[in-house]
Amino acid sequence: MDMLQVEKFKGVLLEKREELLERLDKIESSKVRKEPLEADSSEQAQEIVNHEVVDALDNMEGEELDKINQALSRIDNGSFGVCMECGESISEARLKAVPFACVCINCANS
Repeated sequence: MDMLQVEKFKGVLLEKREELLERLDKIESSKVRKEPLEADSSEQAQEIVNHEVVDALDNMEGEELDKINQALSRIDNGSFGVCMECGESISEARLKAVPFACVCINCANS
């Protein structure tokens, strides 16, 4: 993969990272409880479920952020676009679909 392509992917990854950081900030601010739980038990149950959903989103976004940061590190150390399992090149089509992919499609499917 040439440097122009790598820089293009770096731009995509940086943009995605910024979007994720903004979403994580919104998720964190929504986790702050301003009022006590409702007195009604069904309302309490719904609030608890909502809190669990927000926690799950927070975890998913955090994991994706970690993957993006790892991909940016691979760009810095020159290993971006190389499968971490078999050492073959990761196809450009795969990287366009999943810019933080660290394995080729063959290794991902096995």
